[in-house]
Amino acid sequence: MAGVSTATVSHILNNSRPVLPKTRQRVLRAIERLNYRPSAIARSLTTNITRSVAVMVADLTNPFFAAIVRGIEDRIEPHGYNLIVCNTDEQAAREARYLEMLLTRRVDGLIIAPTGETQPLLGEFAHHQIPLVFIDRKPPESYGPVIAVDNFSIGRKATEYLIRLGHQRIAILARKPMLSTVLGRLGGYRQALANHHLPIDDSLICITEHDLDAVAVSARRLLASPNRPSAIIATNQIMTVGVLQAMQEQKLKYPDDISLVCFDDNPWVALFDPPLTAVRQPITQLCDVAIDTLQQAMKRKSEKVSPTPDLFLQAELIERASCKSI
Repeated sequence: MAGVSTATVSHILNNSRPVLPKTRQRVLRAIERLNYRPSAIARSLTTNITRSVAVMVADLTNPFFAAIVRGIEDRIEPHGYNLIVCNTDEQAAREARYLEMLLTRRVDGLIIAPTGETQPLLGEFAHHQIPLVFIDRKPPESYGPVIAVDNFSIGRKATEYLIRLGHQRIAILARKPMLSTVLGRLGGYRQALANHHLPIDDSLICITEHDLDAVAVSARRLLASPNRPSAIIATNQIMTVGVLQAMQEQKLKYPDDISLVCFDDNPWVALFDPPLTAVRQPITQLCDVAIDTLQQAMKRKSEKVSPTPDLFLQAELIERASCKSI
């Protein structure tokens, strides 16, 4: 329609070579009349750049991971990248299917909160020089830098806060400890007790499946014990809801009957009466550092440079009214 070669059209679309103004106008008019759009797939075959990155999280219904996705989207979109969002629902098989799809699509990079299972496909990303950044969680094998919270430190800090209030029987609810986040929080809890010469009572360490019914059963059993703990640390949102449900059923109130510290500081925890003491994770900073790390890796992916080191950020304990001195 424009009366020019495909090479000329390519030069105009990609600004790769000067073209006479009259010729450029003729091509642009033809593009408009035909409603033509360049094929991103075809272009990526030539440039090996798709202008797309992916973020893979464990549970989009969890406000923490929803905020992670939003933060990454806000940072990456101004740079002209399309974002592919994958939700694994904590399932290793689903995680593997998404990894296979992303390899096929040849995304330019991936930010992933892994399920904790070994995934050989992650090695394929390194083979194809597709940068990986792990956010929030550390995978079983190292395939890229980890940007996460220092969970050991905040687990210890939350426990020591309760110890300073006079609590000695402190329970902790957590999911099965195959995730680095859980291992860190449990490790910090144990270290705080040891630092203050308090016994580590295995009956106060409740390891449960990651669903509300299972958490509620564990919390009921804990609260019904003749030697009930005076304080509980709930290590994620589901643990918090399960504890609150069990307390309601048994007509118990915080902080009068039991003190409660929860992870994470979602907007609703401050609206409770009394408001909940909570661990606030630096989500904005996590996303900023993850995007910066990924962009640097994408720029130099063909260069032989030293790998970016892991970075662990500090979380904050927000003291409210759900804990009391005894």
